[in-house]
Amino acid sequence: MLTHRSAITGGWGDYGRILEHGMTAHLPREDGKLSLERTGPYLAPITFPGLGDIVLTDWVRSELEASGLSGFTFRSVVKKLIVELHWEKWDLAAPEPSEFPEGGEPEEYILAKPHDAGIAAALGDLWELVVERTATVIRPERKIRDPWPDFYRKCTVESATWNGDDVFRGRNFGSILLTERARNWFLEHLGKYVDFYELRVS
Repeated sequence: MLTHRSAITGGWGDYGRILEHGMTAHLPREDGKLSLERTGPYLAPITFPGLGDIVLTDWVRSELEASGLSGFTFRSVVKKLIVELHWEKWDLAAPEPSEFPEGGEPEEYILAKPHDAGIAAALGDLWELVVERTATVIRPERKIRDPWPDFYRKCTVESATWNGDDVFRGRNFGSILLTERARNWFLEHLGKYVDFYELRVS
């Protein structure tokens, strides 16, 4: 299972997640496209702004197209609200951010600022990684205190329902799943930004 590796070694909870990834769940899609709200001009080449949503820079799209991997397409992203904030220059190892947003809510890092067309243009074209649900994943009941890594290790992909793609989603399972070949590609090209949880296969 593909997930993110944070550059913010201090953590920062939801503040850090909003700063690194922005958000796509706040606004509806526009003509089927994700509506992205985030900070700039810094942007990691792969980000995870919403539940199951993955946004790629143009460079990553080009590399994936040439990778020989299967199971995905791309859809352009609407840069709906892009604001200037140089949080990447803060002390990322500190236990909390150098600045807190107005009102205290993490989303206010973005929502309290005006859209900056120049910063939005500097991000370049952005793309949603579109992956279909082509396998069944058996999920155990998760107790509220169970750590997520332990929960994922108990999930099982039913191989008979998988169509053979390198990149796929499970039915009733939001995150993107990878074959070992795909995992190795992401590790080689984006290892600074991604992490993985292993699921069982039956």
